[in-house]
Amino acid sequence: MNRHALFAILLVLSACFLLAGCQAGDDEEFVEDTFSALRKLTADDPANDDKFGLSIAVSGSYALISAPAANPVGSDSGAAYLFLQSQGGADAWGQVKKFQAADGAANDLFGFAVDLSGDTAVIGAVGDAADKGAAYVFHRNQGGADAWGQVAKLVASDAAEGDNFGFSVAIDGDTVIVGAMGEDGSGTDEGAAYVFYRNQGGADAWGQVAKLAGEDAENVDQFGYDVDVEGDLVIVAAPGVDGAGTDRGAAYIFMRDLGGSDGWGLVKKLTASNASDSTWFGAPAALSGGVAVIGAAWDDNGGTYRGAAYIFARHQGGTDNWGELKKLSASDPQNNAMFGYAVAIDGDTIIVGAGWDDGGGTERGQAYIFVRNEGGPDNWGEAQRLRASDGANEDWFGLVTAIEGSYLIIGATGSDGGGSERGAAYVFKKI
Repeated sequence: MNRHALFAILLVLSACFLLAGCQAGDDEEFVEDTFSALRKLTADDPANDDKFGLSIAVSGSYALISAPAANPVGSDSGAAYLFLQSQGGADAWGQVKKFQAADGAANDLFGFAVDLSGDTAVIGAVGDAADKGAAYVFHRNQGGADAWGQVAKLVASDAAEGDNFGFSVAIDGDTVIVGAMGEDGSGTDEGAAYVFYRNQGGADAWGQVAKLAGEDAENVDQFGYDVDVEGDLVIVAAPGVDGAGTDRGAAYIFMRDLGGSDGWGLVKKLTASNASDSTWFGAPAALSGGVAVIGAAWDDNGGTYRGAAYIFARHQGGTDNWGELKKLSASDPQNNAMFGYAVAIDGDTIIVGAGWDDGGGTERGQAYIFVRNEGGPDNWGEAQRLRASDGANEDWFGLVTAIEGSYLIIGATGSDGGGSERGAAYVFKKI
């Protein structure tokens, strides 16, 4: 296993994670699109080392937050929690559901990845069936009004042990994408991503319609490390791609009807304009409104592991050219901050996490808000820096982020909450 794959797994199983709660940086001015702290979320049944907040999704008035190391039916069987904006009062964000797999078992890590779209949730369980992996689909009215019952368990058509299907998941409407970064392909850990449709094979059957892979796949590319979908477009990250060196990373854009109806053909392979070895470009990646943002947390960027994130625009340089628009860096760069380990985008707003930034102490972490027209048209300038208001050393604030509309959520997986690393998540609202 290479350094990055090992590191990702250690993030789930190790004892060092993040605590959060936010404020603007000490010298920040409030500008348009400023976010302010609103609410701290925790599970209604917290337990030590649950890792609540490892994966987060927000859609409309719902937020889905995972705890993959929770033990509801065995050690590390995993769980996920659904919160509703209006539950308990305006902006109260009360818990309305705890998700578990119908066939959950120890070491499934149910909740390793989660996503939401409208009335449908998808939750990955990378450890299912000797790490073959699985993903579970839940619908709001399955089993009764607001029951959020399970409607499908998704597995790869060619599942094999160690594939880690469910390492990443994404949903938009009737389309689900599931990454399997450990899928061997014709070698070892080349990786793959699978496309499922809601009514493929019957009503709510969620059948597989395509398997995506890198056109130039090599060993340990980890294609499928992260995925996102918006409409007819999918982005799949492969941070282990060597390129012209070693572990430079890449991300791939696919389009639904390219190459024929539901052909899901490759549109463009994205790489950093200044790619260098061991930057792991593509961990993570996100899409919104014809813009892709891709992290490269191991980019030295003038120091050591300061990190970076790159913005690509669909029509930059020509129709469907997906040209690089800008490289983002922290306004206060710091060695080993790993800016870009987490990225999220919604419309004109990007959030980039730097979980190892000292943040006024030692590895307290912070996050950065970038706005499309801040500093000029399509400038994507930094508008706000977020820190933990109750920060402590080695909190790693900024490792997990999600954003939609007026709400931003940041995970705090190491928050003790009266015990040890029970986890929490913090909701922020645009002013």
